[in-house]
Amino acid sequence: MEALSALAEASAAGLTSAEVARKCGITTSTCALLLAELEAQGWVGRTDDRRYRLGSGLFGIVHGLRRQFPLLDRGREALTHLHNRLDAACSLSKIGTRHLTTIDVVGHDTSVEHAVGQRFPIDPPFGLVAMAWRVDEVVDDWLRGVRPRLTSVDIAQQQQVLADIRARRYGAWRFDDDHSSLHQRLSSVLGSLEPSETVNRRLTTLLTLVTLKSVTDTLESDLATAEFVVLPIFGTSGQPEYQIEIRLGGTPQVSLPELDEVLREVQDRLTPTT
Repeated sequence: MEALSALAEASAAGLTSAEVARKCGITTSTCALLLAELEAQGWVGRTDDRRYRLGSGLFGIVHGLRRQFPLLDRGREALTHLHNRLDAACSLSKIGTRHLTTIDVVGHDTSVEHAVGQRFPIDPPFGLVAMAWRVDEVVDDWLRGVRPRLTSVDIAQQQQVLADIRARRYGAWRFDDDHSSLHQRLSSVLGSLEPSETVNRRLTTLLTLVTLKSVTDTLESDLATAEFVVLPIFGTSGQPEYQIEIRLGGTPQVSLPELDEVLREVQDRLTPTT
């Protein structure tokens, strides 16, 4: 799996056996045997200059993924459209029971962030769009289960944001200027300490809650400061099944009516007809 992941992330030129071994942390002899087996199954192919790339044997898996994630093709077209219209980096995520899984990106440096296949817990703030249309009891249990625990004031604030998202049919956030330097300092500390996955997730959740402020209900006056827009893509059940995260970067080049129009167009394009 690590060898296939390494080849998936490589350039079109592929990797040598030694490069694959180095990325996977295995010996060159073990790697040679591994690649030979993968080549025999057609999962990797070897070029004339003895470099390896993903092979045609994976097409069956790609076809299966398209059945499981029907928005893969249309989602890529939508992300490209949004990227061109808004001059913004975009990613498409599948909403699961407890996680958001990134399934495509356009405009992001995937070696740094938003890599395809990454999973993120459905936590505030971006999990708010996934949860905004759930019944009150489910939302209340979810908010009370966030770690670190939210105070009653925090819960009331998040419930208001949920209502704002339902009213506008998407969410928008900006970095809180009062906490931007704190975000940078704590991010630096997290990077140097390398805490456990659980500790890192909880600290990141807390950091995100502190430094991001919803402007969903004030976009008429705050669009110029909006950093992120999260657009739900509804399924036949009426619940969001996918979401598109759009990084406006705090300097959107469109008016609010133009933004609403392009987001509604993408929503209509991707929402299945019953």
